[in-house]
Amino acid sequence: MKKIRTAVFSCIFISLIFLLSVGCASKSIDDCVCAVNTDGRDCLGELMVLMYHNTLAPNKKESVYCINQNHLKKDFEYLKTHGYNVVSCDYVIKTVQAGKKLPSKAVILTFDDGYLNNIKYAQPLLEEYGYTGLFSVVGDYTRLDKTNNPRGGDFIYFGWQDIADANSSDNIEIGLHSYYLHNTKPRMGVSKLSGETSEAYKKILSDDTDKLVNELSKIGVTSNIYAYPYGKYCKESEEVMRSKGIVMTLTCNEGINRIYDESDLYLLKRYNRDATKDDLSCIGKM
Repeated sequence: MKKIRTAVFSCIFISLIFLLSVGCASKSIDDCVCAVNTDGRDCLGELMVLMYHNTLAPNKKESVYCINQNHLKKDFEYLKTHGYNVVSCDYVIKTVQAGKKLPSKAVILTFDDGYLNNIKYAQPLLEEYGYTGLFSVVGDYTRLDKTNNPRGGDFIYFGWQDIADANSSDNIEIGLHSYYLHNTKPRMGVSKLSGETSEAYKKILSDDTDKLVNELSKIGVTSNIYAYPYGKYCKESEEVMRSKGIVMTLTCNEGINRIYDESDLYLLKRYNRDATKDDLSCIGKM
């Protein structure tokens, strides 16, 4: 009898292994892991977010935070030929809020800091490929636009009218990147200072966010997306963002995002596009 029970259990075990292997045969390991969360929620898909900053003239020397136009075009071609689906933040938000699946290999393109050269060199490529880019702007940097920047060159930022013009494009979304808080001192981005009370911190971040939102509203621009300066955040910063109606926040942590519901649109990971690397093969795969 003992041998019979052992044989039966062995058959059941082998059958389970077979069923699992069939279920995953046409999927990657990540796809199978993403299918159901530990609390039973169905996965709506995986999402990669790429983070760019400056886009420079064709063939210009590049760096960790500066990519030239020729190299950006190579990135876009890589995404196209490798089956990635570039989607807008708005599309992702609405799709997830409706509980629908994201397309396979979904990618969001983001451009931080509001550099004016992104209009000159990135926007034409976005239009050529039919892609959408999120341009996250810093209110205080508008002082350093093309009419008032002593450094000039690649360090020119959007003016308010530039932001309004960019917002009118079907290929550009505008994100919030703080008003006065994109600095390293006295705090790094919107990080909380040592000894600072939660109440004092929340008021500073709330007031700063309100100022940017209000200034953008004067030019007809609204946004419910916040990119944390330097990727710094905390529990209180997320509470402030949610209280302001922000439905997507972006960090500088790297990795692929697995999306199950709206709560997973907060603290999204992003890969910084280090242009000293030849192509996007250095970025995490989906």
